[in-house]
Amino acid sequence: MPELPEVEHLRRSLEPAIIGARCVSVSIRRKSVITLADGSARNDAAYQHALLVGSTIHATHRRGKQMAIESSRATGGRVLVVQLGMTGGVTVEQSAEQSAAVRGMSARHRHVVWEIEPPNAPRGTRWKLAFRDPRRFGGLTAYPSLEALLAAWAELGPDALDIQPNRLIQALAKSRRPIKAALLDQSVIAGVGNIYADESLFAAGIHPLREGAGLSSPEVTLLATELRRILSHAVAAGGSTLRDYKDAFGKAGTAVQVHAVYGREGQPCTRCSAPLLGIRLQGRATVFCQSCQDLSTRPTALSRPR
Repeated sequence: MPELPEVEHLRRSLEPAIIGARCVSVSIRRKSVITLADGSARNDAAYQHALLVGSTIHATHRRGKQMAIESSRATGGRVLVVQLGMTGGVTVEQSAEQSAAVRGMSARHRHVVWEIEPPNAPRGTRWKLAFRDPRRFGGLTAYPSLEALLAAWAELGPDALDIQPNRLIQALAKSRRPIKAALLDQSVIAGVGNIYADESLFAAGIHPLREGAGLSSPEVTLLATELRRILSHAVAAGGSTLRDYKDAFGKAGTAVQVHAVYGREGQPCTRCSAPLLGIRLQGRATVFCQSCQDLSTRPTALSRPR
């Protein structure tokens, strides 16, 4: 499932292709993936308006696992939020050959396809921008303005990419849940999913079943530091491609190559060589090292794996 690094890398890969682009038209193959946040009538005209047809793309934004595409104020200031769910993605198709190749691979999964006039291109040049989602857990949510979107995003916790220790200490102060469950709660911290929860807890030497409120300030400070480090490195690596995830131009991420614990149940720990243990926590596969991630409440200070 795409988490913060995958969404942030997708946003960065999209920006050069779409900022300044004009949305010429849109083809909707599956309306069920679209939500109109302002409650407007669900007719063709409303969908065309909500999906930015006739507008110029001004900016992109991200909070946690959600990415937003904002149109210019001069062309309406509307905003479209992209949620990738388990298998979603957005692709840019710059040629007929590329479009044909993409259609051949996943035609039935391309639910919304825009025709855009790219920035700084000869007049009449057209590219395609497609939202695809094989399992359909993701979707598009249209907001009338950036202000309306920010009001909705206020329900999310602080963004994990720049989480500060004091914010995380405050968020966990009354949490009686296991720390991993708290990290997966998007109202506590936005952007962390199963992969990077396991990775950051291992890096900080914290057992996933430890109670959030039971962590010491030094432990939470270390956890915040490791979250920022691991997420930043994963963004730079293009995210983790486990199966479906690709960036806007079909490139896979390589962060999976440096996972210390995620997906490595039974394999040797990169620190102590003990076999990694796998358990289920709230229905999620969870992998950790019993030796390096102590279930006691004493703070641990571990060196990073070489």
